Order: sequence, then C-alpha cells, then structure tokens
Amino acid sequence: MNKILLVLFLTFPILGNAQTNCEKYTDKYIPIDLNDAITFFECKWPKEDLDNFKNKDENTATTELHFGTGMSIRNNWKLWAGTSDISKYFRDLGIHHPDDMSSIILTSLHRKLNEKPIELENQIKYYQDYWAESEKKQKDRQKEEFSEFKIGDKVEFSYDYDFVSKKQEKKWMDDKCYATGIIVGLNKEKLEVQVKLKKSCDRKGIIILKYDVWDKIDGDYQKIEEDKIEIMKKGEIRWTSYELWDVVE
Repeated sequence: MNKILLVLFLTFPILGNAQTNCEKYTDKYIPIDLNDAITFFECKWPKEDLDNFKNKDENTATTELHFGTGMSIRNNWKLWAGTSDISKYFRDLGIHHPDDMSSIILTSLHRKLNEKPIELENQIKYYQDYWAESEKKQKDRQKEEFSEFKIGDKVEFSYDYDFVSKKQEKKWMDDKCYATGIIVGLNKEKLEVQVKLKKSCDRKGIIILKYDVWDKIDGDYQKIEEDKIEIMKKGEIRWTSYELWDVVE
C-alpha cells in the first residue's frame, strides 16, 4: 500500500508541472526562442497532429506546412515586423529572413519529436551559406547588367517604385507616360548612374527612391517613418540605382 501511495505521489506532481508549463501557451502567445517555440507546438497541437507530422519525412513534413503553419508563425509571431523576442533571437544568431526562421522552427520540432539531434548550428550555416551564394550571384548579375550603361546613353525610366499621382499612373497604364534622360556619370562601386532628366510626363517629377526610416530606440530599431520618397524633376541631375533605367536603342 505504501509503495502504491509513493508511486501516486511521484506521478501527480509531474503531471501537474506538465499542465502548468502548458498553461502559458495561449493562442496569442509569442515564444521567445527556439526551445519555447518547440514547446508551444508540443502543448498546443493534438497528439494526432504531432504524430502525423512526426511520421512524415522531414522535408515533406516541413514543406507541407510552409504556407499554412509556417505563414501563421511568420505573421502571428511578428517575424516580418521584426519586433518580437523570437525575431530578435534569430537575428542575433545570424538568421534574418522570416522564411528561414519558420523553417528552422518546424525542422527542429520534427527532429525533437523523432528524438534526433536538432543541430541548430548546421541549420544556421545552411541558410547563411545559401544567402551568401545568392548574394554573390546577384552581384555578378548586377555587374553584368551595369556594364551595358555608358555615359551619353539615352535612358528611359521604369517607374519601379511608385507614381507621384494617380494621373501619372493612369497615363503610364495607357502607355502615354514616358520619362527619359541622359547618363552623365557612372559609379561602378555603388552600381549607380547619374542621370539628367530631359523629359517627364508629369510636372511633379518621378519617384527615384522609396524607403522606411528606422531609428534605435531603447536598444531596439523601430520604424519611425514609412514610405518616405525622393523625387526627381525635369532638368535635375541625380544619382540613382541603374535598375530604374533602361537603355533606349
């Protein structure tokens, strides 16, 4: 009898702790790190869903959830906004893209359920190597494209950012809005062209840059201004990305 009571005594606290540990994982809870994220799913998902995920091949299991659960992770855990603790956790590890963050979470969950090593360092290296190679290919492509521009070339604006007005947008949609200029300078290091704007279909000019302004507040970078624009008007000479222009034959 004493042995039975002892077993019950040891069992109930364990069950009680497990229940308590899961109580904090509400639907709106945002984990703070990878271990917390794994525990979140272990607590929130029904055993049937966990087993179904566990018993699939790792690549199949994680790929199938990329646009469902993965999207929910990226949006609800504020990975795109970059304002949550778990977003900062991954950025500190050298992982910056939300897709990579959610993939690491799902991969790590799958490995833990299957009692395999998570190998976080190897996962991080995989994505860092991928982006390094991708960046190298992009730079090589950009250098090749930039080499096509010469001083004196006539170029046409591509309206990649936005329009200064609805009227300008409508004229562009009707194929009646052209902005052209002459290249007067080249910067091979920055891949920029210096253009004198000779023609614009709108007196307000063209948008040559659109960006958000961030500032460090209380140790964290926060967006203080959104969609700030720079405008170039007819007759002005400005440096811009070469990608905004096409050479006119």
